[in-house]
Amino acid sequence: MDRTAAYALVHSRLGDSHTFAHCLATEACMRALAGRLGQDVDLWGVTGLVHDLDLDVCQDDLSQHAEIGARVLEAAGAPAEMVHAVRAHNDKAPRESLLDHGLWVVDPTTGFITAAALIRPSRSTRDLSVSSVRKRMKEQRFAAAVNRDQIRACEPLLGLDLDTFLGLCIGAMDGIRDAIGLGGTPQA
Repeated sequence: MDRTAAYALVHSRLGDSHTFAHCLATEACMRALAGRLGQDVDLWGVTGLVHDLDLDVCQDDLSQHAEIGARVLEAAGAPAEMVHAVRAHNDKAPRESLLDHGLWVVDPTTGFITAAALIRPSRSTRDLSVSSVRKRMKEQRFAAAVNRDQIRACEPLLGLDLDTFLGLCIGAMDGIRDAIGLGGTPQA
C-alpha cells in the first residue's frame, strides 16, 4: 500500500477531522523515527497514517478499534507487518517488532504534543520546546487521558532517551504544522 492510496483511504473515512490530523502527525513522527532507527521510512510512515482509520465507525465503541481497521487494511492489500502494527497499537495483538513498538509509543505522543502546542500563546509547534512538553508531562491533570508511561517507553523499546524522542516528534510535527492545525497565529 503506497502513501497515495493510504491517504485517499484514510481521508475518505475521516475527512478533515481532528483524527485525520492526528493520523498525519503520527505519520510524520513515524517517518522521522524510522529514519533515525534505520528502518523503512515509507512502511513506518504509512503505518502511522492508517493506524486510526477505523475511528469513523468505532469511536463510540473502542473495543473494536484496530480490529476493524486491520480488516480494512487487509482488504486493501496492506503488508502483514502494517496490519499487525495497527492491531498491536491498541492491544489487539502482541507488540513484537520495532514497528509495533514505534507506533505504540508515537500514538499518544502526537496527541500530547498537540495539546501542549495548543495551550501556548502561539497555538503552534513553531516555538514548542522539549522542556515545555516535559514540564506538561509532570502535570497529571494536563491531557490526563494520555499515558505518560507509554511515551516514556521510548527508551526501553526504541533505544531513545525521552528528550531525543520528544525532539524528534516535535520537529516532525512542526514540519507539517499547517496541515495538522498547529500553524498557530502569524508571527508579528
